[in-house]
Amino acid sequence: MPRILLTLIALLTAATVAVGCGSDGASSSGASSLAPAGSVIYGEATLKPEGDQKAAIDSLVEKFPGKGGAGERIRDLMQKAFADSDSGLSYKKDVEPWLGDEAAFFVSRLTAEGDDGDGAFMVATEDEEKATAALDKGIDGKKRDYKGTEYFVEDDGAAGVVDGMVVLGTVPAFKAAVDVADSGRSLEDDQKFQKTLEGASEDRLGYIYVNSPEIFKTLEQSPAAMQLGQLKGFFKEPVVATMNADESGVRFEASVPKSLAAGFPIVAEGADIAGQLPADSWLAMAQPDLGKTLEQYVELFGAQLGGRDNVEQQFEATTGLDLQDDVLSWMGDWGLFVRGTSVSELGGALIVETSDEQKSGRVLDTIARFARQSADSGEQVGPLEFPGGGEGFTLRSPDVPQPIHLFQQDGKVVLAYGDEAAADAISPGQTLADTAEFTQAEDALGGDYNVSFYLAVEPILALADSAGAGQSEGWVKAKAYLEPLGALVGGAQEDGDKLRSAFGITVK
Repeated sequence: MPRILLTLIALLTAATVAVGCGSDGASSSGASSLAPAGSVIYGEATLKPEGDQKAAIDSLVEKFPGKGGAGERIRDLMQKAFADSDSGLSYKKDVEPWLGDEAAFFVSRLTAEGDDGDGAFMVATEDEEKATAALDKGIDGKKRDYKGTEYFVEDDGAAGVVDGMVVLGTVPAFKAAVDVADSGRSLEDDQKFQKTLEGASEDRLGYIYVNSPEIFKTLEQSPAAMQLGQLKGFFKEPVVATMNADESGVRFEASVPKSLAAGFPIVAEGADIAGQLPADSWLAMAQPDLGKTLEQYVELFGAQLGGRDNVEQQFEATTGLDLQDDVLSWMGDWGLFVRGTSVSELGGALIVETSDEQKSGRVLDTIARFARQSADSGEQVGPLEFPGGGEGFTLRSPDVPQPIHLFQQDGKVVLAYGDEAAADAISPGQTLADTAEFTQAEDALGGDYNVSFYLAVEPILALADSAGAGQSEGWVKAKAYLEPLGALVGGAQEDGDKLRSAFGITVK
């Protein structure tokens, strides 16, 4: 696609993402009436905030460096961006006068190689003549006509006005939009799209629809198709992700298959153990039933290794343990935390609840045996040296400042870096659930989501500063925009045979 079209799309996309605001219902917009049925990906947002969404966006934006509300700031940014670009256009004179209240994009075709495909960006116009004049001024290309619609073409890119929308994209994608407008079958007529959208959150800033089955059909044509076969279950249904804002931050929500979410803790079902982790943790992850999650991975990749039976036989031959009965059967909910605002203070632990300490003890003994056999010169693997007691072993290395403990106690199997982390993994003095930051992050998810992922921003900034990042001028500038952020948080709740997952970004 020519550079001028890429420039226009990038600038208008930036404006869309920054000021995109919500619809009042779960129905699709007019833009979807130009996207071809069966589109691989489709997304949309409105450009002019109203009501509670506008108030929320303005409130959040005011907490970041700069002056004015969201619309005013974006207008200033767009004027500077267009002035600095090589488009030859002025945002104030050539774009703003015709810019409508809606924007969208679609990808109509992907390729297995990933280096080609067709798609278009669409933005509503309140004045088709002014929009056409802006395209004429900004694109040094030739005019063409397709089914009575005039458009500009440069290399393999096309731009024109179709049914009140400025369409910029590849030539096939532009023509596809014209075909749809000329009584063709649109995404709005696609029952799969409509059914998926029905389950989306009604109060939203915008949304993205991913036609997963169509994407997998493309992947099946790639050289790695055989290896992808086991992933087919992840792609059996389309997915729609929505975005919303309130006074605490921004939230993304989507319904995904349980099989997909279980392997990705950021969007997977959470567990109560998250709130029980130490209060000073800046990273916390938690999920239910680790044994069941690992079993899914065994099923998923076992076929590539000769089948699950073969995997279990090799595992038993190597370790002397039965994979299912000795290892997976006792694993319950798990949690992980990391803390420390300097490199020397870093510590953390992985905690797995065990339902059978005899079986989990055998696993620890086996790991200790392998650790002693593979220890390098200077490394020591010996009896557990954790003051709090328990059953396990301790690894010390001259290359690692703190000891590594692997042990079990009080129904928990713990892998900890440092004595303090090991102690707090068993019984923290204060927990995340006791802190205002974690509570705000939980609230930002909305609904009855259990937290599966939590990342606090302030301690990470302190860690970066302690590592010398403050000496970089670029970091100092970026830090000013990161400091208002509170945390990133993810979680999920069961919704029939799916999980409704959420991911939030809080603002202090």
